[in-house]
Amino acid sequence: MTCIVGLVDKGKVYIGGDSAAIDEQAIEVRANRKVFRKGDYLLGFTGSFRIGQLLEHSATLHKPEGELMQHMVTKLVPAVKDIAGKSMHELIVGCDGRLFKIDSSYAVAEYGDYVAAGGGEKYALGKLHGSKGAPKTRILAALDAAQAHCAGVRAPFHIEVV
Repeated sequence: MTCIVGLVDKGKVYIGGDSAAIDEQAIEVRANRKVFRKGDYLLGFTGSFRIGQLLEHSATLHKPEGELMQHMVTKLVPAVKDIAGKSMHELIVGCDGRLFKIDSSYAVAEYGDYVAAGGGEKYALGKLHGSKGAPKTRILAALDAAQAHCAGVRAPFHIEVV
């Protein structure tokens, strides 16, 4: 369980995430971040911390070229799949002022305003719907709503912008 939130505002992409790690009956709050920059990308992952660590520290992610959706499907997804194999959960990606979500089947969806992923997704989306204000404030409110209603979401929350 986790919650990752992505938001587009005035040509910038913001992605925020929580710090929880859970197994069957235990929860930890980790210093490891689920949101990070990698070259031209801003990434937020759900699922395995190991997959997230490999994406952050060992993946070769090609500089975007050509039409961005095509690049995501033909270049970024294969790079992610090489690392994650069949263990992929969801990945939120910000690049060139655009917001994408790659799901567990490696399908790519683009969002014009906001998106969320993980166990706290529904609560975060509900809080974002119709919300106003500064992007970081909106993301923090969405993550806080997810934490209030989802046992697998915990502060501290981390937000990056690109």
